[in-house]
Amino acid sequence: MSSSSRSFKKRSQPAGKPGQPYPAGSIRLNVFSLMLLPDLFLTLPVAANPYNPLYLYLLAPPLVLLNLWALALLAAPGRLQINYVLFRGVYGILCSLGLMTVTQKFAYDVLILPVPWYSVVSFGLYGLAFYAYATRHLAKQGQPAPSWKDRNSKTGAGLSVYIGLGSLVANLSLGIATQQLVAAVLMAVYVMLALLLFHFIMELHRYYRLNRQVQE
Repeated sequence: MSSSSRSFKKRSQPAGKPGQPYPAGSIRLNVFSLMLLPDLFLTLPVAANPYNPLYLYLLAPPLVLLNLWALALLAAPGRLQINYVLFRGVYGILCSLGLMTVTQKFAYDVLILPVPWYSVVSFGLYGLAFYAYATRHLAKQGQPAPSWKDRNSKTGAGLSVYIGLGSLVANLSLGIATQQLVAAVLMAVYVMLALLLFHFIMELHRYYRLNRQVQE
C-alpha cells in the first residue's frame, strides 16, 4: 500500500467523518446487493419479447463493465476502498440511464407509441430532475454528513424496497392485466428506480473529494 494511502487512512479513522471511504468489510455485501438491480431489471427486459437488438447493443457493454468491476471489488475490497466509491458513481450513471433506456423499449416496442415525444419528454424531465437533485446535494455539503452506516442502511434499504415493490407489482400485473398495462406499470417503476439512483451518481463528487484528500 502506498504511503499516501496509509496517511489517508490515518486521517480518516473516526467513523462517519466526511471524506471517509466505505469500510472494506461492507463492500462485498453491498456490491453483491447492488448488482441484483442491473442483472435482473436490465437483462430480463432486453432479452424478453418483443426482442429488439438495439437495446442489447446499448446495454450489454455497460452491464459487462459493471459485472467485471464488481468481481474485482469482491476479490480485493480492502485494496479498492476508494475505487468502490467511484464504482458507486459509475454504477448510478449506467443503471439510471439503463433503466430509462428500457422504458423506451416498453414505450415503443410494447405500447407502440407512434411519435418520439415520449423520449424527448422523459429524458428532458429526467435531466431537470437530476439538475435539481444535484444542486440540492451540493448545497448540503456544508452540513454534517451522516455516518457510512446510516448512508448504507438508508440507500440499501430503499433500493431493496423499491426492487421488491417493483417485482411484486410486475407479478401481480402479469396475472390480471394486459401486456400494455403491464408495460405502463413497469415504465413507472423503472422511472422511479432511475430517480432513486441519483444518490449513487453523486458519489462521483465524493470520490473527487477523497482523491483531493489523498493528494494533500
